[in-house]
Order: sequence, then C-alpha cells, then structure tokens
Amino acid sequence: FPVTIFAPNGYTFNGQVLTVSGNYYDTLINAVGCDSMVILNLIVNQLSATTINDTICAPISYIFNGQSYNTSGTRTATLTNALGCDSVVTLNLVVNQPSASSLSQTICAPASYTFNGLSLTSSGTYFDTLTNAVGCDSIVTLILTVVPASNLQASIVADGDTLLCA
Repeated sequence: FPVTIFAPNGYTFNGQVLTVSGNYYDTLINAVGCDSMVILNLIVNQLSATTINDTICAPISYIFNGQSYNTSGTRTATLTNALGCDSVVTLNLVVNQPSASSLSQTICAPASYTFNGLSLTSSGTYFDTLTNAVGCDSIVTLILTVVPASNLQASIVADGDTLLCA
C-alpha cells in the first residue's frame, strides 16, 4: 500500500520508524493462519528552502509574501511546495538610500558654465540625476548666478572668493 509523508516526519511500520522512501515488507499471519505479505510503498517528500538576496533603493518597496517592505532585514515565509511539503523562503533585503548634493556657482556674462553636458549662460537652478556608489539616484542641484557684464566693475563675493566682472 502506498503512503506519502513529509520529511522530517517518519512512518512506523513493523516496529520501525521509517524516514527514507522505498518498499518495505512485513509478513503477518492472516485470520485463517496463513502467511500474509504486506508491502509498504513509502514516499518521503522533502522540505525545500530558497534564499533570495535582493537590493533596492528607497523609497521603493519590495513585495514579499504579500507584504510590502522598505527597510533592510531578513524575512521568512513558509509556503507549500508542489509536493505539498513546507517550502521555506528567506528574503535578505538591503535597502540603499538615494543621495543629494548642491553647489552654487557665479560666473560673469558672456561666460558659460558646463553642467550635465549643457553650456549654461542664464541664472537659474538646474538638476542632474546620477547614480551614487550604492546604485541609487544621486540628485545634484546647481544654483547658477550669471552676472551681466557692464562698463562698471562689480565685485561679488561667492563662496569666500571675490569675483570681478568688467
């Protein structure tokens, strides 16, 4: 007779606890005093385990076993595999952070300032998105001030330096 169990459980047959798939035999005496052969076809299905290592960038969330995660850590879910046994899935999640930086620059017209591959000649705030060391967005903000050229000499203090435009 076939019997299916799930590891690490055992099945008791003929006074023994069996944990390995196979055919097992026992000879008994039937009701009329004759030998009766019992054949056990034991199938032992194994527990399965899977580990997922993943990295995301905040503020993105990671969906695991129906839950949303946005912090680093280890999560475990026990599911049922195709054989009906427990299947343990472990998620090792690393959540990296984006970064931001800004710089201020002052130039004299008609000079230009190169930023993000562009030659800028107008005052304004400009942005560029790069990738930081951990693979997340790095937003760089440039605050550019363009001082118009004039007949008078103007003195501007920018970041502790004196800029003279003539």
